[in-house]
Amino acid sequence: MPPRPDARRLLPLLRNPAFWYVTGLAAMWPVLRLLPAERVRALREWASTDLDNLRLWPDGHPVESLVVSAFVPQDTIWVWPVFALSAFAVVGALGGRRAVAVLALAQVVATALTEGLVWWRIEHGGLPAEAAHALDTGPSYVVVAALTVAACRARPVWSRAVWLLMLAVAAPDLLGGVPDGEVAAVGHLVALITGLGVSAAHRMGLPPVARRSGVLSAPRQAERVPSR
Repeated sequence: MPPRPDARRLLPLLRNPAFWYVTGLAAMWPVLRLLPAERVRALREWASTDLDNLRLWPDGHPVESLVVSAFVPQDTIWVWPVFALSAFAVVGALGGRRAVAVLALAQVVATALTEGLVWWRIEHGGLPAEAAHALDTGPSYVVVAALTVAACRARPVWSRAVWLLMLAVAAPDLLGGVPDGEVAAVGHLVALITGLGVSAAHRMGLPPVARRSGVLSAPRQAERVPSR
């Protein structure tokens, strides 16, 4: 039995990873509001991408914390699903699988560099040992990378101005601590640079984010007219 017209319209949305990410962030809002404070604290401690949790199994759970952390904001919970709508533009520009890979890369690289900075400061006396398990959760690395790619590569072209404006609004809070070496601010800068690098590679048609059409993309069998 063929799907009904309504179902056909829903299928592309349900197959879009951006839909599930935005939905997950939106669902986390009531969850964090309704759970008892001790449960919220326990969730954030488990999801935190701190040095303790990033240790290899069985001492830590690095993959789980990297994934779940991207859905667990620490503050301004309501604003993150709005900013995360930029992920739809990333999927539109890169395709679903590449968009997931790029945003996951931003999360991993920004986390690795910032927590590496924390480790270095602890080792050299710049931070106390307790900093190894300081809470570090939130979707900001993913969202900053998504906003950056959307501002550079979204279609139609006029929509880039929307994402650029949103990025500009968020930038003072997200990047303000970079001169002081604040860990989160440095991570946001890394995520932004990652997004710019991906956007530049996509514009130049470089793999693995090569454009799906144009002279720089992979050769296609466009000359043959397929049979109907």
